[in-house]
Amino acid sequence: MKQIAGLTLLLALVAASSLPAQAQDSTPSKTKPQTEKSLQKQQKALYLYQKKQAQAQEKAQRRADKQQEKAAKKYEKQQRKQLKDARLPANHIS
Repeated sequence: MKQIAGLTLLLALVAASSLPAQAQDSTPSKTKPQTEKSLQKQQKALYLYQKKQAQAQEKAQRRADKQQEKAAKKYEKQQRKQLKDARLPANHIS
C-alpha cells in the first residue's frame, strides 16, 4: 500500500513538473512577436548592408574600368607617337 501511494505521488510530481512546460509552449507568448520583429529588422539591416556593399563594389569596378581605359588610351597615344617619330628622318629631329 505504501509503495502504491509513493508511486502515485511520484507520478503526480512528474506530471505536475512537465505540465507547466507544455502549457507555456502551447500558449502564445508576448515574446514571439517581438522576436519576429527583431528578426525582420535584422534581415532588413542585412539586406541593406549587402545592397550597399554591392553598390560600392560596382562603383569600384566602374572606377577601375575607367582607369584601365584611360591607361590603354595613353599607351596607344604613346605607340602612335613612337611610330610617327620612327618614320621621320633623323636630321628632321632638332
